[in-house]
This record gives sequence, structure tokens and C-alpha cells, in this order.
Amino acid sequence: MPPTPSGTPHDVYARLEHLLRGLSEWEQERDRRALLRDMLGGHPVWDYLQFDDSVAVSANTVIGICRDKAPGSLSILLSGLRARFGTDPTRREEIDFLSSQLDSGPRPRAVWHDVPYLGLTYFDRQHAPIFFGRESELNQLVQTLNKEQGRRFAVVLGPSGSGKSSLVRAGLWAALEKGELAQMPGSRHWLISAMTPTDSDDDATAALRDSTRQALQTHESFRGRCDWRQELRRLKDAPISSLAEAVLDGAPPEAHWLLILDQMEELFSQPDDSRAAFLEGLIQATQPPSRFRVVATLRADFYHHCARQPALLSVLNGDGGAFHLGLPDRRSLERMVSGPLTEVELIGDQPGSAPWFLDPGLPPAIASDAERHPGGLALMAFALRELYESCRHTRRLDLATYNSTQFGRLPGAIGRRADRTLQSLGTDGPAVLKRVFSRLVRVTPDDAPSRRRERLSAWAEDEGARTAIHKFQEARLLVSDRVDAGDPVIEVAHEALLREWPTLARWIETEKEELQLAERVRNEARAWMRGNWRETRSRPFAPEYVDSIRQRLQSANLLDGLLEDPVVSRLLTPELEWILEELQFPDTNNLRRWQIGMRLAELGDPRPGVGQKNGIPGILWREISGGTVEIEKHGSFEVRPFRLAAFPVTASQFRAFVQDPDGYSSNRWWRGLHRQEPDPGWARILSNHPVTDVCWYDATAFCRWLHSKLAKDVRLPDEQEWQWAAQSQAGYPYPWGEDWEDGHANTYESGIHHTTAVGIFPTGDSLQGVSDLAGNVWEWCRNRHDDPSGT
Repeated sequence: MPPTPSGTPHDVYARLEHLLRGLSEWEQERDRRALLRDMLGGHPVWDYLQFDDSVAVSANTVIGICRDKAPGSLSILLSGLRARFGTDPTRREEIDFLSSQLDSGPRPRAVWHDVPYLGLTYFDRQHAPIFFGRESELNQLVQTLNKEQGRRFAVVLGPSGSGKSSLVRAGLWAALEKGELAQMPGSRHWLISAMTPTDSDDDATAALRDSTRQALQTHESFRGRCDWRQELRRLKDAPISSLAEAVLDGAPPEAHWLLILDQMEELFSQPDDSRAAFLEGLIQATQPPSRFRVVATLRADFYHHCARQPALLSVLNGDGGAFHLGLPDRRSLERMVSGPLTEVELIGDQPGSAPWFLDPGLPPAIASDAERHPGGLALMAFALRELYESCRHTRRLDLATYNSTQFGRLPGAIGRRADRTLQSLGTDGPAVLKRVFSRLVRVTPDDAPSRRRERLSAWAEDEGARTAIHKFQEARLLVSDRVDAGDPVIEVAHEALLREWPTLARWIETEKEELQLAERVRNEARAWMRGNWRETRSRPFAPEYVDSIRQRLQSANLLDGLLEDPVVSRLLTPELEWILEELQFPDTNNLRRWQIGMRLAELGDPRPGVGQKNGIPGILWREISGGTVEIEKHGSFEVRPFRLAAFPVTASQFRAFVQDPDGYSSNRWWRGLHRQEPDPGWARILSNHPVTDVCWYDATAFCRWLHSKLAKDVRLPDEQEWQWAAQSQAGYPYPWGEDWEDGHANTYESGIHHTTAVGIFPTGDSLQGVSDLAGNVWEWCRNRHDDPSGT
């Protein structure tokens, strides 16, 4: 038997339309008129069908006139259909069913208290009274879900703008909630929850649990059974199958849990392992005899991603696993135009006003335009809302306004409204456009641009962007239908905006590579976050690549927004900052330290005390307090407080002396010293490495020169001073302590076998913060090692 109707008139009339369109005579206008004359000739209603020849006689129009002007004519129409389908038992059964429904008397019209056209916003379950034109598809979807195989996990596949979300929410969900589907008895007791994969910042599993909690706390059959917040917290790490068992335990036998996984394509922007685990968990939870079901919606252009998910591909290849939703035909489009005005009791828009008038020529005109245009359904929805607002003062939704120059029919309606909104922002508009939509658009190499959500607080410090968001919301191009912890969530009303607004489409194309890079950064950050990301020293991007990423994103005005996420900020830590942090970890191996030192030299080592400024060495001084030091075979020596350079003199600092016209070549620093020609090798040493092949005379002349430059007493340390500093003033055998430690100094044991940048073994520093007192290079003192008492 045909399914029991939903109880709303349009279900019955839609099926009658389908029968009419099944007649071969309905293909041609002239045959259509002749057919109606045969079936209705002699009935008064025929007089109402004498349209001007320029007006198409649609099935919707004929049924509407029969219903409103002469209800008895519908019985005559059904009798004529019965005669023409006499040999088709299935159609005769359908006709008998429709006759029984129409003979049961008039049904009350649904009441609607708001604007009957939603624009780009999808239809949710509360919009069911004004949801028209998808009755046949809903019936087919119900049949798909009722099959014995594949019915527990079904994916509604369709192109962008085909109305997938609306069909599942305003069609299926609303009908199940009201218990109107005979094939699914007891659906009033079902728990129905809806989610998108990015409803939670964590992952899809967290979004599932959040949506489940909300549904449990609002459904009268479930909310009082236990403290669901506490129960879900207990099941936080349990598999989805265990969650389903807990939810349905104690529920009536006819109760099921239906999860609507809307916009499933968003899953494919998440890390591979978490996505696969989530999908496998869902599919496992739907296995018989489970009463857990899933209906997902997926953009057809993302279908290729399913091939990489074996468990999901198995479901889609099964009987009933995939439901293909095409674009609505012209009949359905006309019904979407007329239904909300002709079959709904509109209350509340202007109390006491006259009923709205719908020009009979408007539905065919709009439907014709929409049918010929890619993404026509979304364009039509937007145009209808704009047209409705334009006609409020006359309460006439007419063809003349639609055809007017000011309105401009369907093509370009979204772009015109968006451009006007952008122009209202003044000269700052283009810059603001980037700051707003860079957070609301997702671009990947393999897929068409899609929308993403962002909290309004992301623009907390950007007053211009917040103003723009407000204006685009007023224009119904951006929406905020969700609040996350008190923070409104902003998103593009429909992906049609990304295609149909030329200004935005051009920007997306121009910045395509950078937008793709931003999306990759977000995805890598999500995957990285699951590890110990705050302390980890490995990340998906090589350090030397990070700076180029930052530069590209900065040039596209994308970096600042990304860096507000602490995980992304850590992921994009600049290379210099990253490798300097790496030096501080005790377990960074010796070879890596040597590499970091060379990389710092390439980048320009920023550490204080390593380089020079304005031709003068920037020495970092460490305070060494006085004391007594014991030197083997030479006895004790009193050491007065002094200051010692934190690092050996670097090649950069010594080159300042060589290159200064009043430096190495000046005789005044060499009194009593032997000067030779500068060593050519000094120019080849990396700037942050200690200068080598320097004799005692060179070192002494350098100190005299630096004394003049700094106006401070600068000299080589005495042997006892150096040893006192190397013992950390505590008598240690090593600068760092009592015991030898590998990885604390560049010695033979390090395996490096040549000098490294100064200070790259910070764990080997003395207690006073002096580096390289052990290893790396030999260091000159003012007096002799074997005669520390001398000068």
C-alpha cells in the first residue's frame, strides 16, 4: 500500500501532480489542454482554465484552481485518470488512495507566523509547514531507509544547492518527529540528533556527544531518565556503539536513535586518523540488531573522498546505502514558489491585512530561470526572499516586479545584493572583505570552495569586520544560527554565495593558493594538537619552511587570524625562535646542535653577546664574585670579583677589530707586541663561531682596542680567574658540576670534531652563565698556565 500521507494537503496534491505528469499527453502544451478539456469539459472549473495561450498550464496550477474554485472537480479529474491508467494496477491503487484522502473532507491549512521564504538558509524541522516541492523525494528516501540492507547508514548525495539538508531536516526529521510515517511506527519516541563534523573545535566525536546531550535533554521520552551530562562524561572515551546502547537502554522498544550527520564533507577537512576512527565507529554502531541509525548528507563533488574510507565505501556500495538527490525539476520548483503563499495560513506578518496575491505567471517564470541556471535552487530561494521583501507594501508577489529592471530576475540576484552591502562599507570594503571571508571560506586543492564556521569573538578587536558581519547578516548572506559557549558562530548562509558573487569568487581565485595553505595549516594543527604539542620539538613543517609560510599568509592577510589559535601559533613559531628553544632541551643531540649553530649563522644569530653592533662587539658580561682558587702544583690564589664574557670571542666580533681602520692595522694597540698580517681564514669562519688561529698577541691587541671602544677596562683573564670561573666558584671539576656529562660540551667525545657556534651547549654553562669553558676552543689567559703568579 502507498505510505500514509503526512496529514498536510500538499502531500496528497503533490502525488496527484505526479500522476498528471505521468500521462503521455502532458508532454506538450497543446495535448495538455486537450486532455484537461476531455476530463473537465462541462464542469464549471473549466472556465477558470481558459488562460491566455502565453501562460503555461502547469499541473500545480490546475490542481490549485480545482482545489480552491471547485473542489468537486478533483474527483472528476481522478476519474479521468483512472480511465487512462486502467491497465496499471499500481497507479489505480494510487488513485484509489488519493480519492479516499480527498473524499475525507477539507484539511486545515498549516499556520506560519513568519516570513514564508527563507532565502539562502536551509529548512530545518521547524520550517516543515513551508517546505514544499520535495514530497516525492521524501517518499523515496523513506523507502530507502526502510530497506532491509544498508538502511541503518544512508548517505544523501547531491550537488551543492540541491537541498540535501532541507530534505533531511524539514522533510524526514519533521515527519518522524510527528509520527507521520507509517513505515516507521513509533517514530514519535525516536531520539533524533543533528550535527555537523565541525560543530566542536575538538573533533567530530566531540560534536556527536554535544549534539546527543542537547537532544537527550529536550526529548520528553529521554530527558528524565538520568543525569545525561554526567552519563556522557562517563562514556567520554567509550566507542559510539556503547554510547548508543546506553542511550537506548530503557527506551520503548519502538524507539530508535537517528543521527543526522549534516554536511559530512566537513569530515574530510579533519585529520585522516580521527576521521577514519569516527566513521568506523559510526558504522560499527549501526550494525544489526542496533537501533542506532545514521542519515548523512554529502556534496557529490566530495564523493571521491569516500574511496579512501573503506568502511564508508562499503556502506555506499550496499543496497540503499546511497540516496542520490538530484536538482528539483520545474514542477517541484513551481511548487516551492507557490506553496508557501497558497497552501499556508500566514499569520503575524501584518495582522488584519489582506491575503497575499501570487501572480499565476510568477512560479513558471522563476522555475524556468532556476532550472536553466547552475545552483538555481539556491538562487531561487534567495530571489524569493528578496522579492517578498520588495512586495510587502503591496502584498502582491507578481511577475512585473520580478521582471523589473530594479530586481533583474534570477541571475545575479545574490551578487547584486552582496555588492550593495560591500559598497555600504565605504572605501574600507575590499580590505574588510578579506578579513571577514578569509575565516569563513575553506579552499582545498581537490575540492570546490566551501564554507567554514568561526566564532564572532575572532573579530573582537576588528570593529570594521564586525560592522561588515552585521551588514551581511542583515542582507541574509551571513548567518549565525548557533551559539558556542555564549559566543555566536558565523557562517556563510549558503555556498552559492561563493560561486554567485563575482567579487568574492575573484578574490578566492586570486588567493586560492594561500587559502589552501591556510586550510592545510589548520588541518595540520588539529592533527598535531592530539600530541603533546606544547612541549614537542617535532612538527609537520620543517623549521626553515615555517618562515616562508608565515610570509605568504601575512601577504594574504591570513596570518593574524590563524595565530589566534594557540595550536596554530605554536605550529608556526618562527624558525629562529623554534631552534633557539631547541637548544635549551638537554636531549638535543650533538649533531643537531652543530646544525642549529650553522643555521643561526645563516639567519643572523640574535643572541646577545654573539655579534656586534655598529662595528663594536656586543659583549655579554657575567658577574664573577671573588674567592680562593687552588691551582695544582701552584697553591692557592685569591681572586677578586670581576666580569667575564659569556661566550668566547666570535669571528664576527674579531672581524670588527680587523675591519676597523683604527683597529688591527693601527700601531697603537701593538706596543710591546708582535703583529703579523691578518689571517685570511678569519674571513671564512662562520660569524657565531669562536675565532680561531688567533695568537696571544692578537688577543691582547683586541682587548686593548675594545677597552678604547667601550671605555672600560678590558683584558684577558688571568689563569686563576679563568679557573675560578670554570669551576663555577664551587670547586667543581667541570663548569656544570661534579660529574662528566655527555652532551654538555663540544669535546672529542661529542663526535663533531670541529668548532661549533658559541653557547650551543647551554647545559654545560657554569653556574654564572658562562659558556664553552669546557670544549670548543682553547682560550688565552693574560698570564702563563705554568706560571700563574707571573704577569
